[in-house]
Amino acid sequence: MKNLPLQLTPNYAWRSYLGGSRLREFRKEAAGDDDHFPEDWLASTSRARNGEHQQREDEGVSHVTVDGNDIALTDLITSEPAWFWGNQTPPVDEPGQIGVLIKLLDAGVRLHLQAHPNREFVKQRFGGNAGKTECWYILSVRDENAYVYLGFQHPPTQQAWAKMVREQDLEGMRGCFEKIPVKPGDCLMVPSGTPHAIGEGIFMIELQEPTDWVVRCEFSAGGHVLEHNARFMGLELDDVLSMFDYREHPLASLEESLIQRPHVIRTTDAFTEERVIDSRHQDFFRLRRFTGSGAADWVGGEPMVLIALAGSGTLNDAAISAGETWLLPGASEQWDWRPSTCKPGNAASSATEKWSLLLAQPPLRPTP
Repeated sequence: MKNLPLQLTPNYAWRSYLGGSRLREFRKEAAGDDDHFPEDWLASTSRARNGEHQQREDEGVSHVTVDGNDIALTDLITSEPAWFWGNQTPPVDEPGQIGVLIKLLDAGVRLHLQAHPNREFVKQRFGGNAGKTECWYILSVRDENAYVYLGFQHPPTQQAWAKMVREQDLEGMRGCFEKIPVKPGDCLMVPSGTPHAIGEGIFMIELQEPTDWVVRCEFSAGGHVLEHNARFMGLELDDVLSMFDYREHPLASLEESLIQRPHVIRTTDAFTEERVIDSRHQDFFRLRRFTGSGAADWVGGEPMVLIALAGSGTLNDAAISAGETWLLPGASEQWDWRPSTCKPGNAASSATEKWSLLLAQPPLRPTP
C-alpha cells in the first residue's frame, strides 16, 4: 500500500427523513430534490440499521478502490493494519473497525426528537462496546433562523415524558425544549442520553461513536412513519426511558457545557490550525480545522479523514478540491499541503484564494 491519500467516493445511506440536496451540491453532483439519502458515511466501518429499507448487505460500510479493485474498508484495515494505523495500536477486540463514524448529514426537515444510549446500556442490552455520543459541526444552513434542540430546558419527569411519547403529544414534547440558534462554523457536543433534534435545513459534519442506535420519540418525520421496531431499537418504551438525561440544561449553561470553543494550536502567515472539539472528548473522536491562503503541514502517523471545504491544492502530490473527502493513512509520517495558488518555494505566497480543511480522527489510541 502506498502512503498517499485515498479518495473516498460518496457512500450514501438510506434514512427515514428527507434531505441531501445541499450534500449533493457540496459533492459537485447534479442538482436534485431532497430524498431519503441525506447522509454520506465517510471512511465508515459501521453498518446502517435500515431493516426493510436496506440497500445492500453491508450498507454504511465504505468501499474504496485499490489497484483497480473494489474493497470494503473493513477488509482493507484488517489486511493492512500497519498502513492504516501507523504509530497507533490497532484494536485487538475489533479488527477492521475505525472506532468512529463520520458523516456528512443534510437535514431537509427537522429530525425526530430522539436520544442515544451510552456504552453501558448497549453492553447490557445488545452486547456491544459503543454507545452513541456525537458531535455536530455546522457547514451551512438554508435559513438564517436555523436551530437545534439540545437537552431539556424545561425538563419533564420520566413519567410525564413517557405519557407524551405514548400519546404522541408533539406540542408537549417540543415544549420541553428551547430553540438553540446555529450558524456555519458552530460545533456542539451531544452526549449519549441527551434528548435532541437537528432542525430543518442544516448541513453538518457529524462525528459519533460507531453505532446506529437511536430512540425516536416522534414516530413520523417527512411523511415517513416509523415501524415499531425502529422507534425504540427493537425494545419497548419502558425499556428505554431510563436512558434519557432529565436534567435541566439552561441555554446560558450550554456555552460552558456542550457548545465547543475552538482552540488555536498554531498560527503562521500562511495558515491557522485549530482544535475544534475540546481535548476532554478525545476518547470519542477528534476534529481539527486548518484555514489559510499559503502552504501548511501537519504530523501524520495515525489515520485521519480530510474534508475539503474550500479551495484546492495538493496533499503529498494528490490533487484535492473542495467537496472531496480523503482517507489519510497512518503510514505517512508527514502531510504537506500546497494550495493551487501557492508558488513553489514560497510557503506564504501572495495567493489570494482562501482554503479550508477539516481533519476528523478516531479516538486517541496508545502507540505500540
